[in-house]
Amino acid sequence: MSSAENRRPGRPRHIQSADSALSPRDQILDASARLFVHQGFAATSTREVAEKVGIRQASIYYHFPSGKDEILGELLERSVRPTVDKVAQIEGMCPPEAPETALYVLLLLDVRTLASLPHNTGVLARLPEVTRSPAYEQYDKARRGLEDAYARLGCQVVRPGVLVPGTAGEWLLNHAENVILMRTSGDRISRAAEAAIAASGIRMCGAGQEQIDHASHQAEGILARLLASSHVSKAGSPS
Repeated sequence: MSSAENRRPGRPRHIQSADSALSPRDQILDASARLFVHQGFAATSTREVAEKVGIRQASIYYHFPSGKDEILGELLERSVRPTVDKVAQIEGMCPPEAPETALYVLLLLDVRTLASLPHNTGVLARLPEVTRSPAYEQYDKARRGLEDAYARLGCQVVRPGVLVPGTAGEWLLNHAENVILMRTSGDRISRAAEAAIAASGIRMCGAGQEQIDHASHQAEGILARLLASSHVSKAGSPS
């Protein structure tokens, strides 16, 4: 067999993993996330990822032809895309006369997405070597879209003298991303903590307690419908 054939990416072998519910591709993502977070993106090789999963290094390229940067790109997208893709639905499902409800739902969904990421991969976007990676550009574009959504909704809620309208989007996005720092400290983010972050976000825009209570009451039902529609959409998509 030639050396070129030896280097050819092959199908992964059967993977012995503690979490057999994950597909081979997701096991690669999970192992990469753990290594990237704990020892850095630049310091992690595809060989280490393969060893962590229990496959040949060449098998990484069967699932991710562009290698480590492609893996990083998907991990970054998973931290922002589930929220960005639902902005239009949130705005459509919430009454226009109650923008604080839409803002609360957006905050809650964003925080819940970041709180549920395996190994707190939301922290990756803050690593200097990641911001220099080609994979960062697409993530940054999606994140700016999310900031625009926060700005649009926040400006409908904010009261004079509370926040400068032009800074509402950036402030609200950073507020939601505080959950990344909370997880870095080892805190487990409970449902009550997620709701508290969402509530404090709209409170800082000037929403009163009555508005906060109403938004909180409506949010879980709206969020449940959002997630249910996502499951239906995935189930109905061609494989």
